[in-house]
Amino acid sequence: MSAVELAIEKVKALPEAKAKVLLDWLAELDRPNQPASAKGIMAARGIARKFHAQPLTTDEWMKILREGEQ
Repeated sequence: MSAVELAIEKVKALPEAKAKVLLDWLAELDRPNQPASAKGIMAARGIARKFHAQPLTTDEWMKILREGEQ
């Protein structure tokens, strides 16, 4: 049995919700990759959200950046 045939058989046994998740994941694979800079921006936003639940103002961010330079 080929890999494609095996995958089809496994997908047939999935519940509808999991099949939808799988289809969404496969759709992601078909999309062109984001440029590295876009990934970096999204990573920075994720880190900011992780450590600062509330959004910071520009002045607050600049204070944090300047503290890091010293």
